[in-house]
Amino acid sequence: MTFFDLLWDGKGMTYDHSFAMEVAKVVVLVSMGIFVVNVILSVIVSRNKWGRLILLIHFLRQKKNVRKFILLILRKTIVGNYSGINQYSPLALALVSYAVFNLIPSWVCGLLIFLLGMFGILVQIWRHSNFWKSKSFKKRCTNAAQYFKYLLAFEVTTVVFFSIFLPLAFQKGCLCVYNKAYGVDTFLDLQFSSKWTRSNWLPDEVCPKGTLCHIYATLPEETSSEVFINVHSGTDIEELNAQFKFQDSKINTKCDKIPFPSSVEERGQRNVFTCLLTGLKSYTLYDVDLIYKEKVLNSTKYRTIAEQYSDDDVVILFGGDWGYQKKGLMIVDQITKVNPDAILIGGDIAYDNGNVHCYYSFDLLLSVFETQFTKVGRLIPFIFSVGNHDVGFNDYAKYNITVSDERGPLYFTYFPQRKSANNTVLPIKHRVTFNIQKMQNLLLFGLDSGYLYPHNGTQSNWMISILQNEAYAQLNKFAHYHVPIYPTCYNNNSFMNSWDNLLQARAVWVPLFDTYEFVGAFENHVHQYKRTYPLKANKKSDKGTVYFGDGAMGIRTVNCEEESKTYLPGRPFDDIFETVITNNSDHFWVLKSYGKNQTIDFNAFQPDYTFIQNSTYVVNARERKIKIDL
Repeated sequence: MTFFDLLWDGKGMTYDHSFAMEVAKVVVLVSMGIFVVNVILSVIVSRNKWGRLILLIHFLRQKKNVRKFILLILRKTIVGNYSGINQYSPLALALVSYAVFNLIPSWVCGLLIFLLGMFGILVQIWRHSNFWKSKSFKKRCTNAAQYFKYLLAFEVTTVVFFSIFLPLAFQKGCLCVYNKAYGVDTFLDLQFSSKWTRSNWLPDEVCPKGTLCHIYATLPEETSSEVFINVHSGTDIEELNAQFKFQDSKINTKCDKIPFPSSVEERGQRNVFTCLLTGLKSYTLYDVDLIYKEKVLNSTKYRTIAEQYSDDDVVILFGGDWGYQKKGLMIVDQITKVNPDAILIGGDIAYDNGNVHCYYSFDLLLSVFETQFTKVGRLIPFIFSVGNHDVGFNDYAKYNITVSDERGPLYFTYFPQRKSANNTVLPIKHRVTFNIQKMQNLLLFGLDSGYLYPHNGTQSNWMISILQNEAYAQLNKFAHYHVPIYPTCYNNNSFMNSWDNLLQARAVWVPLFDTYEFVGAFENHVHQYKRTYPLKANKKSDKGTVYFGDGAMGIRTVNCEEESKTYLPGRPFDDIFETVITNNSDHFWVLKSYGKNQTIDFNAFQPDYTFIQNSTYVVNARERKIKIDL
């Protein structure tokens, strides 16, 4: 562990800070390096004639020498000796980076930039005062200040301006990915926005008072009889009730108000509610009324999932790494054609990077999907697994960070997927990143690829307890998670993409998949298309698990470097992939489980809903055998 790891180890920090600290660390290190180089060059250059020439400010009074003076200024700026401000500007940049990601308040950033700038000016005056050695120190400083009064006036004005402008311009910064609606494009599909820029793009109230701006569903374990209805409202709606109606029966519940971060700018403020409905009938279309003070604010519909051994079918649209981009929007448009019972996204669902000030990325995601729900005529519930862009920017398992009401991340605030033991909505701080959903004859395991929980320990013990439970024995089991166990491409520079992380998943999860005969595993993160042959013990087997992936649900797909491709001859996985597509590999999958004949179809589609690949799996639940018809 280095000195800087000790200085910025992030203990006690929340998700919002984990990404910020990593960025700020890099900026500070670069800034300190520039500062040190500037100081060294300043000492060296000031000892020769070029260092003394800078004192000839009277060039400004002679028009013929203006051009020479400008060239001199440029030269001295390059070597870092012209201005005290120039020497300390890298540290000011570091302060701005801390303010952007909310590590320090913006007013503290402005004050420190002002003090730093004034300190640089005083150092400059003191340095130049040495040329009046025959006078007292006070007189020398006074003469130097008078001699450079025009330059000093400009520098003081500049310091005041930037100490006010920079903190305000970059306050509450958001750096999100694959979001072309808002933000300034930077590099690699990253878009930056701040409170100031968003004031020009977003309405004054994202969730207007007196309205419900988002209504969507997520699923607890018992999907045939339970559902979470989640609602975002204006800040004036302090309570909410939900009523489910089917024929003459009614089920009423009081919705839980979920804490929303107060640090989010005023235009993004809202109230968030979660309504847990239990005791519902399976595969039944309910009318849903959302009520505030005996007034129905919105009416919609929701259909429960088919129960085990039912003749009713289940359709799941799934993929991973969705982005608010052209192909991502095309995929969402296919919902009306697929008409699924649930939508599963295996991580990187809105690319907010765990930063609460990127709240609008979730508003875009929800609005797009809700448009399709309106066309279908009912809410289609979400199922999620956690990705690296949902709780931070990349690998933050090394940080000791906790979920909180104020910092989120919004992945936990918005999307409950597990209820408490006494049938209540779990508080944010008690929510975890691994869950199960029972859907007809399917059991879906949503897993954490090591972001908040390692593969072994708490998570694997929980998996074993579920798998050893006889109540789940006859269900066809699937897993969905973010980082693939059998990637088409891997990058060893990050722990999450590395071979070490892959080996952990293969050592802990694969034996469980093999022992309990998982039918399939949905993998993501790599932004390519792949499907393996059925695998058991890392080899082909008719009774093995098929691994689908790898997360290209409408974002920039990747054709990885030659040395990173795992499917080529002589590489680790050269004989296990049935299909690999790298270029233009955007896709989504449709799983159909038919209740009457125990058949499960897996179909892959391009964003325009044309087939990529399809196959049928005939499953005999009692004998636990799987026949594959490719």
